[in-house]
Amino acid sequence: MAQTPVFYRLDTRPASQQWLLLSLPLGLTTLLVFGGLYLRWTRESLEKEQHLRALLLDPELNQLGGRDPVEQGIVGLHQSYREQIESLQQQLGEAHQQSHQDSLTALGNRYAFRRDLTLMLTDDNKLATATLMIVRASALQDTNSRLGFQAGDQYLQDIARLIRKTIQPVLGARAYRINGSDIAVLAKGQCEHLADSLGTQLHQDLNHYQRLHELDCAAYMGFTQLLPGQSPEQVLIRADYALALAQGGEPNGWRIVLQNQEDEDLGESQWRQRLQAMLEEDRIQLLVQPVQIRKPGMPGYNEIYSHFPNGSGGYYPTTTVFTMVQRLDMSMQFEQKIIEMSLRQIIQKDIPAQRWALNLTPASLQQNSFLIWLERVLLRDMNITSSLVFELDEHVLEHQLVAGKRLLEMIRRCGARSAVSKFGHGYGSFRLLKEVKPDYIKLDAQLVKHLEEDSTNQQFVRMIVDLAQRLGCHVIAEGVETAEQKRVLESMYIDGVQGYLVAKPGDLATFKGLTI
Repeated sequence: MAQTPVFYRLDTRPASQQWLLLSLPLGLTTLLVFGGLYLRWTRESLEKEQHLRALLLDPELNQLGGRDPVEQGIVGLHQSYREQIESLQQQLGEAHQQSHQDSLTALGNRYAFRRDLTLMLTDDNKLATATLMIVRASALQDTNSRLGFQAGDQYLQDIARLIRKTIQPVLGARAYRINGSDIAVLAKGQCEHLADSLGTQLHQDLNHYQRLHELDCAAYMGFTQLLPGQSPEQVLIRADYALALAQGGEPNGWRIVLQNQEDEDLGESQWRQRLQAMLEEDRIQLLVQPVQIRKPGMPGYNEIYSHFPNGSGGYYPTTTVFTMVQRLDMSMQFEQKIIEMSLRQIIQKDIPAQRWALNLTPASLQQNSFLIWLERVLLRDMNITSSLVFELDEHVLEHQLVAGKRLLEMIRRCGARSAVSKFGHGYGSFRLLKEVKPDYIKLDAQLVKHLEEDSTNQQFVRMIVDLAQRLGCHVIAEGVETAEQKRVLESMYIDGVQGYLVAKPGDLATFKGLTI
Protein backbone atom coordinates (compact mmCIF):
# COMPACT_ATOMS: atom_id res chain seq x y z
CA MET A 1 0.00 0.00 0.00
CA ALA A 2 1.44 3.23 -0.99
CA GLN A 3 2.43 5.68 1.72
CA THR A 4 0.92 9.03 1.58
CA PRO A 5 3.53 11.84 2.08
CA VAL A 6 3.01 13.92 5.09
CA PHE A 7 4.02 17.59 5.10
CA TYR A 8 4.70 19.62 8.26
CA ARG A 9 4.44 23.33 8.34
CA LEU A 10 6.84 25.16 10.65
CA ASP A 11 5.39 28.34 11.91
CA THR A 12 8.29 30.66 12.98
CA ARG A 13 6.35 33.78 13.51
CA PRO A 14 5.73 33.21 17.18
CA ALA A 15 9.41 32.49 17.65
CA SER A 16 10.35 35.52 15.62
CA GLN A 17 7.96 37.62 17.52
CA GLN A 18 9.34 36.22 20.75
CA TRP A 19 12.92 36.85 19.57
CA LEU A 20 12.03 40.36 18.58
CA LEU A 21 10.35 40.93 21.87
CA LEU A 22 13.54 39.79 23.61
CA SER A 23 16.29 41.13 21.27
CA LEU A 24 14.90 44.58 20.74
CA PRO A 25 15.12 45.60 24.39
CA LEU A 26 18.43 43.79 24.64
CA GLY A 27 19.79 45.62 21.58
CA LEU A 28 18.50 48.92 22.80
CA THR A 29 19.99 48.22 26.18
CA THR A 30 23.31 47.27 24.58
CA LEU A 31 23.20 50.36 22.42
CA LEU A 32 22.44 52.53 25.40
CA VAL A 33 25.22 50.88 27.43
CA PHE A 34 27.82 51.21 24.69
CA GLY A 35 26.56 54.69 23.85
CA GLY A 36 26.88 55.68 27.46
CA LEU A 37 30.33 54.13 27.67
CA TYR A 38 31.39 55.95 24.51
CA LEU A 39 30.07 59.25 25.78
CA ARG A 40 31.84 58.69 29.08
CA TRP A 41 35.08 57.78 27.29
CA THR A 42 34.73 60.79 25.04
CA ARG A 43 34.03 63.06 28.01
CA GLU A 44 36.92 61.62 29.99
CA SER A 45 39.24 61.91 26.98
CA LEU A 46 38.20 65.52 26.48
CA GLU A 47 38.62 66.24 30.18
CA LYS A 48 42.03 64.56 30.14
CA GLU A 49 43.04 66.48 27.04
CA GLN A 50 41.92 69.74 28.66
CA HIS A 51 43.66 68.72 31.86
CA LEU A 52 46.91 67.95 30.05
CA ARG A 53 46.64 71.18 28.08
CA ALA A 54 46.11 73.07 31.32
CA LEU A 55 49.13 71.30 32.79
CA LEU A 56 51.26 72.37 29.81
CA LEU A 57 50.16 75.99 30.17
CA ASP A 58 50.25 76.18 33.97
CA PRO A 59 53.72 77.24 35.26
CA GLU A 60 52.79 76.62 38.90
CA LEU A 61 54.39 73.28 39.74
CA ASN A 62 52.47 72.91 43.00
CA GLN A 63 49.27 72.46 41.01
CA LEU A 64 50.68 69.54 39.05
CA GLY A 65 50.50 65.89 40.05
CA GLY A 66 49.23 62.43 39.16
CA ARG A 67 50.71 59.10 38.31
CA ASP A 68 49.99 59.23 34.61
CA PRO A 69 53.25 59.03 32.62
CA VAL A 70 52.12 61.91 30.42
CA GLU A 71 51.42 64.08 33.46
CA GLN A 72 54.76 63.15 34.98
CA GLY A 73 56.44 64.05 31.70
CA ILE A 74 54.74 67.44 31.74
CA VAL A 75 55.83 67.99 35.34
CA GLY A 76 59.37 67.15 34.30
CA LEU A 77 59.21 69.60 31.41
CA HIS A 78 57.92 72.35 33.71
CA GLN A 79 60.68 71.70 36.21
CA SER A 80 63.31 71.71 33.48
CA TYR A 81 61.97 74.94 31.97
CA ARG A 82 61.67 76.53 35.41
CA GLU A 83 65.30 75.71 36.18
CA GLN A 84 66.41 77.04 32.80
CA ILE A 85 64.42 80.24 33.30
CA GLU A 86 65.86 80.72 36.81
CA SER A 87 69.36 80.13 35.48
CA LEU A 88 68.83 82.61 32.64
CA GLN A 89 67.34 85.17 35.04
CA GLN A 90 70.32 84.78 37.35
CA GLN A 91 72.75 85.19 34.44
CA LEU A 92 70.77 88.19 33.20
CA GLY A 93 70.84 89.74 36.67
CA GLU A 94 74.58 89.19 36.95
CA ALA A 95 75.14 90.61 33.47
CA HIS A 96 72.96 93.62 34.30
CA GLN A 97 74.88 94.18 37.53
CA GLN A 98 78.21 93.83 35.76
CA SER A 99 77.11 96.24 33.04
CA HIS A 100 76.58 98.85 35.76
CA GLN A 101 79.69 98.03 37.82
CA ASP A 102 83.31 99.06 37.37
CA SER A 103 85.44 95.93 37.20
CA LEU A 104 88.53 97.44 38.87
CA THR A 105 87.01 99.21 41.88
CA ALA A 106 83.68 97.30 42.16
CA LEU A 107 81.95 100.70 42.29
CA GLY A 108 79.11 101.66 40.00
CA ASN A 109 80.19 102.72 36.52
CA ARG A 110 79.30 105.80 34.49
CA TYR A 111 76.09 104.21 33.16
CA ALA A 112 74.82 103.56 36.67
CA PHE A 113 75.89 107.08 37.68
CA ARG A 114 74.04 108.68 34.80
CA ARG A 115 70.91 106.64 35.56
CA ASP A 116 70.89 107.49 39.28
CA LEU A 117 71.76 111.14 38.70
CA THR A 118 68.85 111.49 36.26
CA LEU A 119 66.46 109.83 38.72
CA MET A 120 67.51 112.22 41.48
CA LEU A 121 67.07 115.25 39.24
CA THR A 122 63.59 114.13 38.13
CA ASP A 123 62.39 113.44 41.70
CA ASP A 124 58.82 114.71 42.16
CA ASN A 125 59.66 115.90 45.65
CA LYS A 126 60.57 119.52 44.93
CA LEU A 127 61.90 119.99 48.46
CA ALA A 128 64.40 117.13 48.21
CA THR A 129 68.06 118.07 47.89
CA ALA A 130 71.07 115.92 47.19
CA THR A 131 74.83 116.31 46.83
CA LEU A 132 77.32 115.33 44.16
CA MET A 133 80.95 114.84 45.14
CA ILE A 134 83.62 114.09 42.53
CA VAL A 135 87.03 112.87 43.66
CA ARG A 136 89.82 113.18 41.10
CA ALA A 137 92.71 110.72 41.58
CA SER A 138 95.28 113.23 40.35
CA ALA A 139 98.33 111.01 40.87
CA LEU A 140 97.12 108.27 38.50
CA GLN A 141 99.06 109.34 35.42
CA ASP A 142 102.28 109.87 37.36
CA THR A 143 101.88 106.54 39.16
CA ASN A 144 101.28 104.72 35.88
CA SER A 145 104.33 106.24 34.22
CA ARG A 146 106.61 105.96 37.26
CA LEU A 147 105.64 102.62 38.78
CA GLY A 148 103.54 100.87 36.13
CA PHE A 149 99.88 100.26 35.41
CA GLN A 150 99.59 97.64 38.13
CA ALA A 151 100.62 100.21 40.73
CA GLY A 152 98.18 102.67 39.14
CA ASP A 153 95.35 100.15 39.49
CA GLN A 154 96.27 99.59 43.13
CA TYR A 155 96.30 103.36 43.70
CA LEU A 156 92.77 103.67 42.27
CA GLN A 157 91.56 100.78 44.42
CA ASP A 158 93.06 102.47 47.50
CA ILE A 159 91.30 105.75 46.71
CA ALA A 160 88.01 103.88 46.17
CA ARG A 161 88.48 102.13 49.52
CA LEU A 162 89.02 105.48 51.30
CA ILE A 163 85.88 106.89 49.66
CA ARG A 164 83.80 103.87 50.70
CA LYS A 165 85.01 104.25 54.27
CA THR A 166 84.18 107.98 54.29
CA ILE A 167 80.63 107.68 52.89
CA GLN A 168 79.66 104.57 54.87
CA PRO A 169 77.87 106.54 57.63
CA VAL A 170 75.79 108.45 55.03
CA LEU A 171 72.55 106.54 54.46
CA GLY A 172 71.97 105.72 50.80
CA ALA A 173 75.23 107.24 49.55
CA ARG A 174 76.70 105.45 46.56
CA ALA A 175 80.01 105.80 44.70
CA TYR A 176 80.73 105.43 40.97
CA ARG A 177 83.86 105.43 38.85
CA ILE A 178 82.84 107.71 35.99
CA ASN A 179 86.11 107.82 34.03
CA GLY A 180 89.76 106.86 34.34
CA SER A 181 90.62 109.05 37.34
CA ASP A 182 87.27 110.42 38.61
CA ILE A 183 85.03 108.83 41.25
CA ALA A 184 81.61 110.37 41.89
CA VAL A 185 79.43 110.07 45.00
CA LEU A 186 75.67 110.75 45.11
CA ALA A 187 74.09 111.29 48.51
CA LYS A 188 70.81 112.73 49.82
CA GLY A 189 71.23 115.78 52.02
CA GLN A 190 72.30 119.43 52.15
CA CYS A 191 75.47 120.08 50.19
CA GLU A 192 77.16 122.38 52.72
CA HIS A 193 76.77 119.90 55.56
CA LEU A 194 77.89 116.87 53.54
CA ALA A 195 80.80 118.77 51.98
CA ASP A 196 82.06 119.81 55.41
CA SER A 197 81.83 116.31 56.92
CA LEU A 198 82.90 114.22 53.93
CA GLY A 199 85.50 116.70 52.68
CA THR A 200 87.15 117.09 56.08
CA GLN A 201 87.29 113.35 56.77
CA LEU A 202 88.53 112.40 53.31
CA HIS A 203 91.06 115.24 53.35
CA GLN A 204 92.64 113.73 56.48
CA ASP A 205 92.71 110.23 55.00
CA LEU A 206 94.20 111.48 51.74
CA ASN A 207 96.90 113.44 53.58
CA HIS A 208 97.88 110.26 55.42
CA TYR A 209 97.90 108.28 52.16
CA GLN A 210 99.99 110.98 50.46
CA ARG A 211 102.66 110.86 53.18
CA LEU A 212 102.64 107.06 53.27
CA HIS A 213 103.17 106.71 49.51
CA GLU A 214 105.32 109.84 49.03
CA LEU A 215 103.01 111.53 46.54
CA ASP A 216 102.73 115.20 45.64
CA CYS A 217 98.97 114.87 46.07
CA ALA A 218 96.63 111.90 46.49
CA ALA A 219 93.36 113.38 45.15
CA TYR A 220 91.16 116.48 44.94
CA MET A 221 87.44 116.86 45.74
CA GLY A 222 84.68 119.00 44.27
CA PHE A 223 81.14 119.35 45.71
CA THR A 224 77.92 120.74 44.27
CA GLN A 225 74.20 120.46 45.01
CA LEU A 226 71.44 118.72 43.07
CA LEU A 227 67.99 120.24 42.80
CA PRO A 228 65.01 118.73 40.93
CA GLY A 229 64.59 120.19 37.47
CA GLN A 230 68.27 120.81 36.79
CA SER A 231 69.98 119.08 33.87
CA PRO A 232 72.81 116.60 34.47
CA GLU A 233 75.12 118.79 32.39
CA GLN A 234 74.57 121.80 34.67
CA VAL A 235 75.42 119.74 37.73
CA LEU A 236 78.51 118.17 36.18
CA ILE A 237 79.84 121.53 34.98
CA ARG A 238 79.57 122.94 38.50
CA ALA A 239 81.25 119.88 39.99
CA ASP A 240 84.06 120.17 37.44
CA TYR A 241 84.48 123.82 38.32
CA ALA A 242 84.69 122.95 42.01
CA LEU A 243 87.42 120.44 41.14
CA ALA A 244 89.29 123.08 39.15
CA LEU A 245 89.20 125.39 42.19
CA ALA A 246 90.41 122.59 44.45
CA GLN A 247 93.29 121.75 42.11
CA GLY A 248 94.48 125.33 42.33
CA GLY A 249 94.76 125.10 46.13
CA GLU A 250 96.43 122.86 48.69
CA PRO A 251 97.01 119.14 48.02
CA ASN A 252 94.05 116.86 48.80
CA GLY A 253 91.80 119.89 49.21
CA TRP A 254 88.11 120.30 48.45
CA ARG A 255 85.91 123.10 47.19
CA ILE A 256 82.16 123.62 46.90
CA VAL A 257 80.18 125.41 44.15
CA LEU A 258 76.45 125.76 44.81
CA GLN A 259 75.20 127.72 41.84
CA ASN A 260 76.19 128.96 38.40
CA GLN A 261 78.01 132.24 38.04
CA GLU A 262 76.77 134.12 34.97
CA ASP A 263 80.08 135.86 34.33
CA GLU A 264 82.21 132.83 34.98
CA ASP A 265 83.11 129.93 32.70
CA LEU A 266 82.95 126.66 34.57
CA GLY A 267 84.91 123.43 34.71
CA GLU A 268 86.73 122.38 31.59
CA SER A 269 85.97 125.61 29.77
CA GLN A 270 87.75 127.61 32.47
CA TRP A 271 90.73 125.26 32.44
CA ARG A 272 90.87 125.57 28.66
CA GLN A 273 91.02 129.36 28.97
CA ARG A 274 93.79 129.14 31.56
CA LEU A 275 95.84 126.75 29.45
CA GLN A 276 95.28 128.81 26.31
CA ALA A 277 96.50 131.90 28.17
CA MET A 278 99.64 130.01 29.25
CA LEU A 279 100.39 129.21 25.61
CA GLU A 280 99.63 132.65 24.20
CA GLU A 281 101.43 134.63 26.95
CA ASP A 282 104.33 132.18 27.53
CA ARG A 283 103.21 131.78 31.14
CA ILE A 284 105.41 128.75 31.61
CA GLN A 285 108.46 128.91 33.82
CA LEU A 286 111.44 126.75 32.85
CA LEU A 287 113.64 125.35 35.59
CA VAL A 288 116.90 123.50 35.19
CA GLN A 289 118.63 120.93 37.43
CA PRO A 290 122.24 120.14 36.49
CA VAL A 291 123.98 116.79 36.83
CA GLN A 292 127.40 116.50 38.46
CA ILE A 293 129.53 114.63 35.90
CA ARG A 294 132.18 112.31 37.35
CA LYS A 295 134.14 111.57 34.15
CA PRO A 296 136.65 114.17 32.91
CA GLY A 297 135.96 115.49 29.43
CA MET A 298 132.33 114.39 29.43
CA PRO A 299 129.90 117.22 28.52
CA GLY A 300 127.66 118.63 31.24
CA TYR A 301 124.06 117.46 31.53
CA ASN A 302 121.23 119.82 32.52
CA GLU A 303 117.61 118.66 32.78
CA ILE A 304 114.88 121.22 32.01
CA TYR A 305 111.54 121.17 33.87
CA SER A 306 108.28 123.09 33.47
CA HIS A 307 106.41 125.00 36.18
CA PHE A 308 103.08 126.77 35.73
CA PRO A 309 102.46 130.01 37.71
CA ASN A 310 98.85 130.46 38.86
CA GLY A 311 98.80 134.27 38.87
CA SER A 312 98.60 134.59 42.67
CA GLY A 313 102.24 133.98 43.53
CA GLY A 314 102.01 130.20 43.52
CA TYR A 315 102.02 127.37 41.01
CA TYR A 316 99.47 124.98 39.68
CA PRO A 317 100.41 121.38 40.50
CA THR A 318 102.37 120.12 37.50
CA THR A 319 100.53 116.79 37.53
CA THR A 320 97.18 118.60 37.46
CA VAL A 321 98.19 120.79 34.53
CA PHE A 322 99.38 117.85 32.46
CA THR A 323 96.23 115.91 33.36
CA MET A 324 94.02 118.74 32.12
CA VAL A 325 96.24 119.23 29.06
CA GLN A 326 95.75 115.60 28.13
CA ARG A 327 92.04 115.68 28.94
CA LEU A 328 91.47 118.74 26.75
CA ASP A 329 93.59 117.34 23.91
CA MET A 330 96.19 120.12 24.16
CA SER A 331 99.24 117.89 24.75
CA MET A 332 100.90 118.58 21.42
CA GLN A 333 100.49 122.34 21.78
CA PHE A 334 102.14 122.33 25.20
CA GLU A 335 104.90 119.96 24.08
CA GLN A 336 105.72 122.29 21.18
CA LYS A 337 105.57 125.43 23.34
CA ILE A 338 107.91 124.02 26.01
CA ILE A 339 110.44 122.85 23.41
CA GLU A 340 110.36 126.19 21.58
CA MET A 341 110.79 128.19 24.82
CA SER A 342 113.63 125.88 25.92
CA LEU A 343 115.46 126.26 22.59
CA ARG A 344 115.18 130.05 22.71
CA GLN A 345 116.74 130.19 26.16
CA ILE A 346 119.42 127.60 25.33
CA ILE A 347 120.48 129.63 22.28
CA GLN A 348 120.92 132.69 24.53
CA LYS A 349 123.28 130.75 26.84
CA ASP A 350 127.04 130.92 26.43
CA ILE A 351 127.99 127.88 28.47
CA PRO A 352 130.41 125.61 26.58
CA ALA A 353 130.38 121.79 26.59
CA GLN A 354 126.86 121.41 27.91
CA ARG A 355 123.94 119.21 26.97
CA TRP A 356 120.32 120.09 27.70
CA ALA A 357 117.73 117.42 28.46
CA LEU A 358 114.07 117.88 27.51
CA ASN A 359 111.37 115.55 28.80
CA LEU A 360 108.90 114.10 26.31
CA THR A 361 105.44 112.98 27.43
CA PRO A 362 103.62 109.81 26.25
CA ALA A 363 101.51 112.03 23.97
CA SER A 364 104.59 112.70 21.83
CA LEU A 365 104.61 109.05 20.78
CA GLN A 366 100.98 109.00 19.76
CA GLN A 367 100.90 111.77 17.16
CA ASN A 368 102.77 111.50 13.87
CA SER A 369 102.26 115.23 13.32
CA PHE A 370 104.42 115.93 16.40
CA LEU A 371 107.26 113.77 15.05
CA ILE A 372 107.14 115.64 11.74
CA TRP A 373 107.17 118.99 13.57
CA LEU A 374 110.04 117.97 15.88
CA GLU A 375 112.17 116.72 12.98
CA ARG A 376 111.78 120.09 11.22
CA VAL A 377 112.75 121.95 14.40
CA LEU A 378 115.84 119.81 14.95
CA LEU A 379 117.04 120.31 11.38
CA ARG A 380 116.99 124.11 11.72
CA ASP A 381 120.26 124.44 13.69
CA MET A 382 122.50 121.40 13.90
CA ASN A 383 124.79 123.04 16.46
CA ILE A 384 121.93 123.44 18.95
CA THR A 385 120.47 120.06 18.06
CA SER A 386 123.77 118.33 18.86
CA SER A 387 123.51 119.66 22.43
CA LEU A 388 120.01 118.30 23.03
CA VAL A 389 119.02 115.12 24.88
CA PHE A 390 115.41 113.93 24.82
CA GLU A 391 114.25 111.92 27.83
CA LEU A 392 111.49 109.29 27.85
CA ASP A 393 110.42 107.26 30.88
CA GLU A 394 111.23 103.56 30.83
CA HIS A 395 107.61 102.71 31.57
CA VAL A 396 106.41 104.70 28.55
CA LEU A 397 108.86 102.93 26.26
CA GLU A 398 107.91 99.50 27.60
CA HIS A 399 104.28 100.00 26.60
CA GLN A 400 104.93 101.89 23.35
CA LEU A 401 108.20 100.32 22.22
CA VAL A 402 107.58 100.48 18.46
CA ALA A 403 106.55 104.14 18.52
CA GLY A 404 109.35 104.92 20.99
CA LYS A 405 112.03 103.37 18.80
CA ARG A 406 110.72 105.30 15.79
CA LEU A 407 110.94 108.57 17.74
CA LEU A 408 114.43 107.87 19.09
CA GLU A 409 115.72 106.86 15.66
CA MET A 410 114.47 110.15 14.24
CA ILE A 411 116.17 112.05 17.08
CA ARG A 412 119.50 110.30 16.43
CA ARG A 413 119.18 110.87 12.68
CA CYS A 414 118.85 114.60 13.31
CA GLY A 415 121.97 114.65 15.52
CA ALA A 416 120.39 114.84 19.01
CA ARG A 417 120.72 112.25 21.78
CA SER A 418 118.31 110.16 23.85
CA ALA A 419 117.94 109.16 27.47
CA VAL A 420 115.73 106.66 29.30
CA SER A 421 114.68 108.09 32.66
CA LYS A 422 113.30 106.29 35.74
CA PHE A 423 115.30 103.27 34.63
CA GLY A 424 115.67 99.99 36.53
CA HIS A 425 112.19 98.68 37.42
CA GLY A 426 113.23 95.06 36.91
CA TYR A 427 115.19 92.66 34.79
CA GLY A 428 113.02 93.67 31.82
CA SER A 429 115.07 96.89 31.88
CA PHE A 430 118.05 95.00 30.43
CA ARG A 431 115.97 93.89 27.43
CA LEU A 432 114.81 97.48 26.90
CA LEU A 433 118.41 98.70 27.10
CA LYS A 434 119.40 96.29 24.35
CA GLU A 435 116.38 97.22 22.20
CA VAL A 436 116.62 101.02 22.49
CA LYS A 437 120.38 101.61 22.99
CA PRO A 438 120.04 105.13 24.42
CA ASP A 439 122.94 107.50 24.95
CA TYR A 440 122.04 107.91 28.64
CA ILE A 441 120.09 105.99 31.22
CA LYS A 442 118.97 107.66 34.44
CA LEU A 443 118.54 105.35 37.43
CA ASP A 444 115.14 105.64 39.12
CA ALA A 445 115.31 107.57 42.39
CA GLN A 446 113.68 104.59 44.13
CA LEU A 447 116.82 102.54 43.41
CA VAL A 448 118.99 105.22 44.97
CA LYS A 449 116.80 105.95 48.01
CA HIS A 450 118.10 103.21 50.34
CA LEU A 451 121.06 102.15 48.26
CA GLU A 452 123.65 102.41 51.04
CA GLU A 453 121.65 100.00 53.23
CA ASP A 454 120.54 97.44 50.63
CA SER A 455 123.29 95.12 49.35
CA THR A 456 120.90 93.38 46.92
CA ASN A 457 119.96 96.70 45.41
CA GLN A 458 123.63 97.61 45.14
CA GLN A 459 124.31 94.43 43.18
CA PHE A 460 121.43 95.21 40.82
CA VAL A 461 122.70 98.76 40.24
CA ARG A 462 126.22 97.42 39.59
CA MET A 463 124.81 95.12 36.92
CA ILE A 464 123.01 98.03 35.25
CA VAL A 465 126.09 100.27 35.30
CA ASP A 466 128.39 97.54 33.98
CA LEU A 467 126.10 96.47 31.14
CA ALA A 468 125.16 100.01 30.13
CA GLN A 469 128.77 101.17 29.95
CA ARG A 470 129.74 98.09 27.95
CA LEU A 471 127.06 99.16 25.43
CA GLY A 472 128.49 102.70 25.31
CA CYS A 473 125.71 104.22 27.41
CA HIS A 474 126.33 106.79 30.17
CA VAL A 475 124.63 106.19 33.53
CA ILE A 476 123.26 108.99 35.70
CA ALA A 477 121.66 108.47 39.13
CA GLU A 478 118.58 110.58 39.97
CA GLY A 479 117.39 111.53 43.45
CA VAL A 480 120.78 111.65 45.19
CA GLU A 481 120.21 113.39 48.53
CA THR A 482 122.94 112.15 50.88
CA ALA A 483 126.72 112.04 50.76
CA GLU A 484 126.63 108.30 51.54
CA GLN A 485 124.46 107.62 48.49
CA LYS A 486 126.87 109.60 46.36
CA ARG A 487 129.89 107.73 47.79
CA VAL A 488 128.34 104.31 47.04
CA LEU A 489 127.44 105.37 43.48
CA GLU A 490 130.90 106.75 42.82
CA SER A 491 132.39 103.43 43.95
CA MET A 492 130.41 101.83 41.12
CA TYR A 493 132.06 104.21 38.60
CA ILE A 494 128.80 105.89 37.72
CA ASP A 495 129.03 108.69 35.14
CA GLY A 496 126.98 111.34 36.94
CA VAL A 497 124.71 112.11 39.90
CA GLN A 498 121.65 114.36 40.06
CA GLY A 499 119.61 115.44 43.06
CA TYR A 500 119.23 117.96 45.86
CA LEU A 501 122.68 117.09 47.20
CA VAL A 502 124.19 118.42 43.96
CA ALA A 503 121.77 121.23 43.07
CA LYS A 504 118.09 122.07 43.38
CA PRO A 505 116.14 123.11 40.27
CA GLY A 506 116.68 126.76 39.43
CA ASP A 507 115.41 129.28 36.90
CA LEU A 508 116.76 128.45 33.44
CA ALA A 509 116.81 132.14 32.47
CA THR A 510 119.45 132.93 35.13
CA PHE A 511 121.33 129.61 35.04
CA LYS A 512 125.11 130.08 34.64
CA GLY A 513 126.25 126.49 34.99
CA LEU A 514 126.85 124.05 37.82
CA THR A 515 128.99 125.36 40.65
CA ILE A 516 130.23 122.88 43.28
